[in-house]
Amino acid sequence: MLIYESASLDVYRNLAIEEYLMDRVQDCGPILFLWRSACAVVMGKNQNPWRECRLALMEQEGVPLARRISGGGTVYHDEGNLNYCVITGREAYCECDAYELVFQALEKFGIKAEKTGKSNLSVAGKKFSGNAFAFRKGRAMHHGTLLLDTDLERLGRYLGSMLKGIDTHAIASVPADVMNLGVDRAALADALKSVFRRNYGDGREFQWLENDFDPAVLAELEMRQVSDDWRYGATPLFKMRHDGEEFEVRKGLVQNGEFSGKAFQDIAFSLVC
Repeated sequence: MLIYESASLDVYRNLAIEEYLMDRVQDCGPILFLWRSACAVVMGKNQNPWRECRLALMEQEGVPLARRISGGGTVYHDEGNLNYCVITGREAYCECDAYELVFQALEKFGIKAEKTGKSNLSVAGKKFSGNAFAFRKGRAMHHGTLLLDTDLERLGRYLGSMLKGIDTHAIASVPADVMNLGVDRAALADALKSVFRRNYGDGREFQWLENDFDPAVLAELEMRQVSDDWRYGATPLFKMRHDGEEFEVRKGLVQNGEFSGKAFQDIAFSLVC
């Protein structure tokens, strides 16, 4: 069993750490990773940023866009949001166990939560957590947001379509009423660790420090996270109709018309309706 809490508020670094722990730390048993980031918008692996985010506003206000390796919908992060990540072997993974980790931790604060929809966690019908999953190399990763004292006004401003007329099979986010739990972050982190030790403990607890990461590997993962090839180029094929012309965009590049060969993110702002 391994518990690691990041001191970084860099969304790209923390997403790189998630991927590193999933792919390269396999001899320590189940892993709990806790982290936060400064203001950012994080979309699922198979989403279209122009349909999910108001990118022009985000650029104007200096809000970074990130793409994670799991599926699911687009979420807003800031320092009032605690993110939890559970990593296990594929055969040992049970989705309900990860939800129970959160439910049992919140019971210590007198909060009764429940699963709603496909993968949301809610209190009295209002969502406080979106969850997503990744499976590869015999490993399973289950991670989610926990809204504690998040700026919900900014969340509402950044999440939504930037462009009209997009035709795509990319996964769409499902809007939901959201709420903050109002729980102290450090206290909740301690509660999650305590429940994780009880529920996932295997008789061993490994320590993991910053210098235990291979810096070259982690830097490579961070560079990929920041890259336009990942954030925009990984967008599934889509078409967009504008002023009577239809553009086809594959791997972030326009395939036809007057903008053929150009990166779609370089022309998207000129197409804002």
